[in-house]
Amino acid sequence: MLAIMTGNDPVENGTITQSELLQQAIQRLEAAGVPDARRNAEWMLCEVLGCSRAQLYAYPERPVDAARRARFAELLARRLRREPLQYVLGYVEFLGLRLEVGPGVLVPRPETEWLTERVLQELQSTPGPRVLDVGTGSGCIALAIKHHRSDADVWACDISPEALSIARRNAERLGLQVHWVEADVLADSFPENVPGPFDLIVSNPPYLALHEADELPPEVRDYEPPVALYAGEDPLRFYRALARHGHVLLKPGGRLACEVHAHYGTDVVALFEACGYEAVRLECDLAGNPRLVWARRPAPVSSS
Repeated sequence: MLAIMTGNDPVENGTITQSELLQQAIQRLEAAGVPDARRNAEWMLCEVLGCSRAQLYAYPERPVDAARRARFAELLARRLRREPLQYVLGYVEFLGLRLEVGPGVLVPRPETEWLTERVLQELQSTPGPRVLDVGTGSGCIALAIKHHRSDADVWACDISPEALSIARRNAERLGLQVHWVEADVLADSFPENVPGPFDLIVSNPPYLALHEADELPPEVRDYEPPVALYAGEDPLRFYRALARHGHVLLKPGGRLACEVHAHYGTDVVALFEACGYEAVRLECDLAGNPRLVWARRPAPVSSS
């Protein structure tokens, strides 16, 4: 068995170099079918050593002490079980913010980072915007908006107390003021929990069908919270709720911005249009996949 996993190195005094440790880890990750094995090994070893990737390769012969080897072995064992790398490290980078993530919250995806950038672009012309993030999870969208728009009044809600606990810790560590609320968007009483009106409601709701579970990588299927992944039998049920509550919570002319399943983007557009929203449009992400639906609550028609 490899030295990093036994705790009894074959070299006298237990010395093993950074390069040797890295290569052993890459081999084990590749054998286990972990995608992008080299980058995974680099991230974990850099975390343990407290160095950059450049430093890792600049000093390949530097020995790694027993305590750091043991710590690296722990991280590697978790990744070999296909636990998400971000859970193993305990954090993810999101629009310049380092956010705690772990069991109980989704790992923020690049698609959601792109969505948040688009929301920030749309809010540029709105002074002091009031924003509601529905299904906040780690708080990534809400915190990124507050970080980049300090004048924004940001509210965020989730049905999961565990997720809200992580989001609050992220906010406290980053020194960002967001109002956190435990609430279920599917409940008719949802608007009573958040003080509208808002200029914008943003949401990355659960949108996977249950039958898609078998198609997911084990990192997602076996570790990320089902309540944040699956929409149940009706893949549009969260969008129906957002459309219903938007008429109550949005200012006239206020906007909905929703991340969508690539297969259901046009269905969400049709739903929002049928619910009386204006300027409904579907945008593709950087990979060319339908990903973001915009909708605007109509302004009241003047009687004059």
